[in-house]
Amino acid sequence: MCSHLSSQLKRAIYSSLFSSPQCHYHHLLRSPLSTQTQPKELPFIADYLISSFGFSLDRALKASANSHLTAIKSSARPEAVVKFLTDTGLSHSQIKSVVSSRPTLLGSNVDKTLKPKVREMIEEGIPGEVLVQIIRYNPIVLQLKDTLPLLIFWRDFVGNDNKAFLKVISRNPFLISLHIDKHILPRINLLKEYGSSNQDMVSLLGRKNCFCRNLDCIRQLLDLIEELGIPRGSRMFLWGLDAIANLSIGKIKSNAEFFKNTYGWSQEEVCAAFRKLPHILVYSEEKVRSTMNFLMSKAGFEARSIASKPRLLGCSLEKVLIPRYIVLSALESKGIKKKCSFLSACLASERRFREIYVVPYEKDVPGLGEAYAAAYGGKVPV
Repeated sequence: MCSHLSSQLKRAIYSSLFSSPQCHYHHLLRSPLSTQTQPKELPFIADYLISSFGFSLDRALKASANSHLTAIKSSARPEAVVKFLTDTGLSHSQIKSVVSSRPTLLGSNVDKTLKPKVREMIEEGIPGEVLVQIIRYNPIVLQLKDTLPLLIFWRDFVGNDNKAFLKVISRNPFLISLHIDKHILPRINLLKEYGSSNQDMVSLLGRKNCFCRNLDCIRQLLDLIEELGIPRGSRMFLWGLDAIANLSIGKIKSNAEFFKNTYGWSQEEVCAAFRKLPHILVYSEEKVRSTMNFLMSKAGFEARSIASKPRLLGCSLEKVLIPRYIVLSALESKGIKKKCSFLSACLASERRFREIYVVPYEKDVPGLGEAYAAAYGGKVPV
């Protein structure tokens, strides 16, 4: 018995050496140890990831099983990669982030793989500071083949605007793994067919994307946006695509029917709301119901009138609608009239709302600031 306990305790202590301080005691108290789940000896690269980059034991073991890392038995190669990234201009925290997202990079050959990749990018005129950010957000660029033509394509597409270039690449890493002729150009040409300019598409790609969707599906979405009242070529057209890009056609139509069946909106009212706030057809029924119930029962709106003020449905019920309703109600109860509507008050920034509606009246309405803060914090005052 004593021998068994001693062995188990040793394994627990060994495990603790490779666990983060935050989870150490929780792990010892709640995770039973056994020789089946706890390896007797860690692979070298797992130990290296834990000690050098703060990986958890489970994550380090999973990474060490990758074929790019299993053969590493010393720190020579990973340290060469770290030195190369440092020399390229990445900071310690950036390198830690890169390794965290792509631990297999530590198995790369610096002279045969990494240096030629970086040299090619520099020779193509990519500035050092841009190169650092590309690697930081897309370390896979150093591992994939033929990424340089894609980088050049997107750089030219955004008009050599480094800020826009990084915005597109950093938010949509998969864009450097697509085939230009097979995947990218057909989608760009389709969007142009519907009146979108390169600048419009840069804005879309910098936020969300639909480039991974089937081409026929994208066309159906574009047709549906027109059907819902946003004309192709208009400023809101791609915003409409941005809103519904991840939904199926059936789901979008179902969400539109929900407003008709539940609140009596006509097709024209659904379209009017969509034109002003395309995301209205993305919100969950739960969010819509709770917000609509508040606006109708407390704020005094009629169900169909909200169709002309859909941005109210985009406001947070807890952080915007309820707290601001409480303030405006308090001001009204004291006879302090405001010219601004409830919609305008709710669309104001947090700072602006306080400056206009709270701070000037704290003397006239004692406790106004505290009531607003309490409501904003989730505690609605009586």
